[in-house]
Amino acid sequence: MNININKYKKNFNFKLNKKIYNFWIKKKFFNSFYNKKKKSFYLLLPPPNITGDLHIGHILNFTLLDIIARRYRMMGYNVCWIPGTDHASIATEIKILKYLNNKGININNINKKKFNKILLNWSIKYNKIIIDQLKKIGFSCDWKRIQFTMNKNSYKSVIKIFIKLYKKGLIYKKKKIVNWDTYAKTTISDEEIIYKKKKKNLYYIKYFTEDKKNYLVIATTRPETIFGDTAVCINPYNKKYKYFIKNKKKLIVPIVNRIIPIIVDKLVKKKFGTCCIKVTPGHSKEDYKIYKKHKLKIINILNDDGTLNKNCTFFKGKNIIYVRKKIIKILEKKGFLIKKKKILSKIALSDRSNTIIENKLSNQWYLKINKFIKPTLKNIKNINFYPKNKYNNLFYKWINNIKDWNISRQLNWGHKIPVYYYKNKIIVAINKKEALKKIKKKYNLKKIDKKLIIKDNNVLDTWFSSWILPVSALNGINKPNNKDFNYYYPINILITGKDILFFWVLRMIMFSSYFLDKIPFKNVYFTGIVRDKNKKKISKSLGNYKNLYLLINKYGSDVLRISILSINHDNDFIFNNKILLNSRNFINKIWNTFKVIIKNYNIYNIKKKKKNLIIKWFENFLFYKINKLNNYLDNYKFYKSFILIKNLLKKNFCSIYLEYFKKNNNNNYFKKKTLKYFLIILKILHPYAPFITEYIYKEINKKFFLKKKYITISSWPIKNKKYNIKIINKFNNTLSFIKKIKKINFKKKKNILYIKKKYFKKIKKNIYYKLIYKFSLIKNIKIKKKITNKYLLLYNNNIKYYFLKKKINFNKKKKKKIKKKILIYKKYLLKIKNNIKNKNFLLLAPKKIIKLEKKKKKDIEKIILNLKKNLLFI
Repeated sequence: MNININKYKKNFNFKLNKKIYNFWIKKKFFNSFYNKKKKSFYLLLPPPNITGDLHIGHILNFTLLDIIARRYRMMGYNVCWIPGTDHASIATEIKILKYLNNKGININNINKKKFNKILLNWSIKYNKIIIDQLKKIGFSCDWKRIQFTMNKNSYKSVIKIFIKLYKKGLIYKKKKIVNWDTYAKTTISDEEIIYKKKKKNLYYIKYFTEDKKNYLVIATTRPETIFGDTAVCINPYNKKYKYFIKNKKKLIVPIVNRIIPIIVDKLVKKKFGTCCIKVTPGHSKEDYKIYKKHKLKIINILNDDGTLNKNCTFFKGKNIIYVRKKIIKILEKKGFLIKKKKILSKIALSDRSNTIIENKLSNQWYLKINKFIKPTLKNIKNINFYPKNKYNNLFYKWINNIKDWNISRQLNWGHKIPVYYYKNKIIVAINKKEALKKIKKKYNLKKIDKKLIIKDNNVLDTWFSSWILPVSALNGINKPNNKDFNYYYPINILITGKDILFFWVLRMIMFSSYFLDKIPFKNVYFTGIVRDKNKKKISKSLGNYKNLYLLINKYGSDVLRISILSINHDNDFIFNNKILLNSRNFINKIWNTFKVIIKNYNIYNIKKKKKNLIIKWFENFLFYKINKLNNYLDNYKFYKSFILIKNLLKKNFCSIYLEYFKKNNNNNYFKKKTLKYFLIILKILHPYAPFITEYIYKEINKKFFLKKKYITISSWPIKNKKYNIKIINKFNNTLSFIKKIKKINFKKKKNILYIKKKYFKKIKKNIYYKLIYKFSLIKNIKIKKKITNKYLLLYNNNIKYYFLKKKINFNKKKKKKIKKKILIYKKYLLKIKNNIKNKNFLLLAPKKIIKLEKKKKKDIEKIILNLKKNLLFI
């Protein structure tokens, strides 16, 4: 059979990827429908935010999901992988604000209608970009089921759940101290805050008694909030302040001249400042606790944009940072400021806007969480988390310390809270028309002035639409227990980053447990976080990532996928260009392997069917590796699975099997087996590098008419296929010996290996010993009775082999260098051994350091052993 090898270029043309993907879509390979005869397999793409295009962090999670989807599809499952995007209310709105600011457009000059139109156009644009990028990388999603967390189905589902929870008495509105983002002018959750350590001034300020005869010294980092002071609190165990407490003294707030009480509470830390703090309940969570306990007054001093309000007299409308500088000057001038000193303090920043968070008293909507805890604890036990034993305790810690969920946000973009107000009465309704009916019925009214019905202007937290997604994606809220929902639910495996473990994963479990008494997913795999060279998380908000289109156009999608799999992603990792280059080399290796096999098929065939030792080994070895691969994938060990396939192709199939095949390409049986093995390797490679494997498979099919025309719908290699481990071990022993021989620098091409008589029978039992002649510079093995110092000794599998030293070139300079290295490592090893033996070290050193020292000892011993082995061959 003659195949035109010249039509295949030097490297795989990844510009064909679009054509290949469109073909998959045309053939409806990724579409999933209800089918009783097939086992269902449900996957959900964690919806990326429409704040911008995708980055390498997204590609990590989605590639792992695609590996699962493609593998299970090949295993005969009815795979339903639902893609989608997230409206990401606060993240998107902040992105728009920054976008307008960069263009020099003042947000205050844009009306609400125009601003919403800008938001809508942005969402349309980036929805298209994200979907296009997902397709370009080759993700095998069911595009007919695509979701957007603000589409009609999602909106109806969100509103329905809100109304249900409100009717159950689980949603309420209350004034509480919240985290306030002054840039976005909205509340944010504790989990949306990042903390940075920064040096700050601690100011010591005099608060005089009402009679102005004495004063207390208050230590504070926030002098600008004195306008909101309603008390001074003292630690009860501090004897220094007994006089003030006993005589029930009152104090005057500097500048403000407000009379405030002195109270006593354990909440005041003994070691902070002067053990005496000013209490500003409207702008501190800790002070708010004191306010509630002691029934103090509360004064709000902040506007939504971070400026001071009318309660701050002549500082009204001024920025809080500006006020701090000015107020210190006034306090100093009037003699209230005693001193200031630098301290290291935590600063709370908004994860989205990078703005300093202010504590502020605000009227917000909350979801009561206590009713969710019991069903969640019951169901969470039935979910497997991977990597194992890494996150289980964290879940329980969060559940046991969880607070009521602040579900309202003061934004334009998002699901509007379905609440209306009529003469200060709350009416929960789907729309204004329904609200009108409810008011008439509730208050027995025939006519109502519609202008008196006011819509709540808040939107729901983004995660309120995300926590219902596993159910709403199958329309399980608007049409409970529909055919699709009962067939697919729950999700088989969820893959996501550990950074949204609380935001999303836990809340999905809570929702499904409470409403359905079911788990939303059977398994969860948490990936590490992809970081840049500065070890910062790669994210859209930071913009510290390369444009995905540029990477795709330069390297191709398969290279990008392989790159992300080349690193152990169980933990955080740094992504760089070197990984991309190495991955491109691997894709080239697949392509060149294909060309070698095709080229060798063109050689004239001699009819010959003879079982070959290499075939016997590789067939057993291949199925041994496939069993191992399936075990890795069943336990979501993606990195190990890829390394196994990579080594199988490069080190075993190409470097050993194919080298032998090239020398025996006149054997028909060998050719057929070689093609068979290559097709199996292509199949297990397909979920990792789908484009190149589909193209090669299609090209092979043109010539050999395979059972399945396309690799995407071909069958996955059989699990638990029997293999003979003895054959594998015998070959591996021979191979390791050949590698040792290859390290020796022989003077001539043909050499003799000597062995004692007692070992000769032993090596003859190994059917692979003849391979030594094929793959090394050994022409014969002879028995030698007497061995002198003229011979070089070589150990392998407890057998002693010998070579004549005079036939070997020894490099004295290299030997000296290696001996020096051995001495250096031996000295270092001695130090470590002394540390490990030292009783004081073992008693005082942390367990981590002791473990590290023991690991160092093992590693250095290995290095020394390898260096000694190398000495033999130099």
